[in-house]
Amino acid sequence: MQTDHSPVFILSCERSGSTLLRMIIDAHPEIACPPQLNLGQACKHLYNLVYYSIGQTYKGDTESDRRQWVISEIQKMVGSVMQRYADNKKKKRWCEKTTLNINYIKLLSEIFPNARYICLYRYSMDVIYSCLKFNTLGFMSELSPYVRDKPGNLVDAMALNWLDKNEKILEFEKENPDKCFRVHYEDIVAQPNEILESTFRSIGVEWRKDILNKVFSSHHDLGPGDLKVVFSEKINTNSIGRGKMIPVSSISNVVYQHIDQVNERLGYKSLREFYEKEKATDGNISIEDSRKIFNEHRVLENFFLQHTDEILTKQWIKMDQLRGMCRFDVSEESWIVNLTIGSAEIRRSLEEDNEDCVITIVKEAFCQLVNGVASVGEIYERGEISASGNINLALQFGKLVFEHLLIKKY
Repeated sequence: MQTDHSPVFILSCERSGSTLLRMIIDAHPEIACPPQLNLGQACKHLYNLVYYSIGQTYKGDTESDRRQWVISEIQKMVGSVMQRYADNKKKKRWCEKTTLNINYIKLLSEIFPNARYICLYRYSMDVIYSCLKFNTLGFMSELSPYVRDKPGNLVDAMALNWLDKNEKILEFEKENPDKCFRVHYEDIVAQPNEILESTFRSIGVEWRKDILNKVFSSHHDLGPGDLKVVFSEKINTNSIGRGKMIPVSSISNVVYQHIDQVNERLGYKSLREFYEKEKATDGNISIEDSRKIFNEHRVLENFFLQHTDEILTKQWIKMDQLRGMCRFDVSEESWIVNLTIGSAEIRRSLEEDNEDCVITIVKEAFCQLVNGVASVGEIYERGEISASGNINLALQFGKLVFEHLLIKKY
């Protein structure tokens, strides 16, 4: 197959699996896929900048000529940056996955007329459930407008977000069938080899089965996206059907009917059929059960004073570019992991410490994590782990310390 050099865009609603797909694509030797860059919004700002500055000096015959000239200037600017990124990664092409790109899709398709699009969909209620679980302490900016419009019914608010984004993607897909390829999140996690082979073929590259073995072990640049995937070790189906935990009565009649209309267009089952199935469970382990498995204080001492030191010592060569100080707050106890002194230092925190970032974990969740009862992704979805300060650095520290738990349990 002759390789296509056109850029690729993943079009999806939030919480639909775009970060997972981004990491799969980024693991391919020919395509570089960074964290979401808000490329559509950047192009819109650049359009205004160029149009109202040097665009006013353009001597074309018509306003349409001026617009096309501005578009070509933006293509040079953005295309150059993105291609340099791909070149630096020793890859031929680039892919971008920001969910809000759908709001700028007309402009993006003008700037990159040869682009390919992967239209990624996920079942309505599972997306709504994930949005509500993920945003327990405050809604991400992409969802905030819908919350403002429906503050009295957050289920409807998240449903309207799903409807708005997916209807825009469906419309774009209808208008550009030769450039778009439809894929469902459920199919990717259930039949990854089969579905991904056709997905990669649609964007002009060969699928290689060994990519699945590299997705979670390869380096991916950290940035905005679903942090749960960063701490995953494999593709799994355990989030399918979670939407059943949302009472169907919480969906207003108008929104219910609208969801079913879009479900039908996407080939999904109706809400009635969805709720007829056996109700799913959230998989959470109760605090009482957790306490039967371990003694919390012993786990903390054991992990930070013994095993963390061992982990960091073994992985120091792999993480030789990581420098900084991270504080781990586990309820009322705090520990410092210090990589600023040329070696790994682990100790209890002091008032005078000037840490670069902080990772906060609920104690029960931490103990579940260390004992293999729960994964980082699960406690993240439950809102029981968070980061502050330098977020990218916190992600690197968290990955360094906790990814070892995917292999070894204490």
